[in-house]
Amino acid sequence: MKLIDISIKKPVFTTMMMAAIVVLGMYSYFNLGVELMPNTEFPYVIVQTVLPGAGPEETETSLTKVIEESVNGISGLEDIIGYSYEGMSLVIAKFEL
Repeated sequence: MKLIDISIKKPVFTTMMMAAIVVLGMYSYFNLGVELMPNTEFPYVIVQTVLPGAGPEETETSLTKVIEESVNGISGLEDIIGYSYEGMSLVIAKFEL
């Protein structure tokens, strides 16, 4: 038998099935958990190193570039940003969410 034949021969069964689907849909809709501001953690890694007395050029060559090259091989990496200051290096690695 086809679905149409069952629906025509048994209209009470069809009505009850439709009512059950509507009731379950309304129950699911009202119990759906939706937050306006969900908690998400952004996948960033920040590496800060200190080399006292070194200039920005020396910090870049001896710290920043070495760390960037080491981190570059990690899978799932989206972007690397490196900053070199006097006596300090800062490398920020952003991973795919």
